[in-house]
Amino acid sequence: MPWCPICKNEYIEGKTHCPDCDADLVDELTEEVPQQVKEVSAPDQEELSEIAARAAAARQMNTHVSARDRHSETKSSAWTFLIVGSIGFLIITLSLAGVIVLPFNTFSLAVMEGLFLIFLIVAGISFKNAMKMLDDISREDDLECRIRAWAAKHLTVESLTSDIEENLSEEMKYFTVSEIIRERLMSSFPEVDDAYAEELTETFYNELFS
Repeated sequence: MPWCPICKNEYIEGKTHCPDCDADLVDELTEEVPQQVKEVSAPDQEELSEIAARAAAARQMNTHVSARDRHSETKSSAWTFLIVGSIGFLIITLSLAGVIVLPFNTFSLAVMEGLFLIFLIVAGISFKNAMKMLDDISREDDLECRIRAWAAKHLTVESLTSDIEENLSEEMKYFTVSEIIRERLMSSFPEVDDAYAEELTETFYNELFS
């Protein structure tokens, strides 16, 4: 019977992939530690200052924006362009038709109408892009679900602190444990970018040690 090398679940004959761990099934389980969950030892004393500096810099440069937030921002911009463009285009059209009077000559009114028409075009493009982002949201939600399932199994207080010196300050403990979490996460999910990895590291640390 095929087995998942990560979660150790057994599957029926014919199955070749574990949907929970996103891993290929094997015929037999071995005692070797899978590449996805390899242990990362705590850094020695000489590396702590470098880790602290890198972690501080990473927090400053953390620019991860979720697909859901990008979708919301794009949709909000689309509505803004649509409303402003529609109102402006209508007012200028009424002025050119002589229904209302504005203190502008015909050429200026034509230029403004062209500008508001561009607003409407941008609104249409933005709505189209927002629709495309729905797939990005689905993929990101799936990735986060898999990462959280992995973290529940492989990120524990005991495993993260077993090799850390007891006399470390709380600040250095934070930097050291965060580095271990980040290295394990990036090793198991190389598709995660640095900014997202930093955000997840901060989240997992707070959930485990707060």
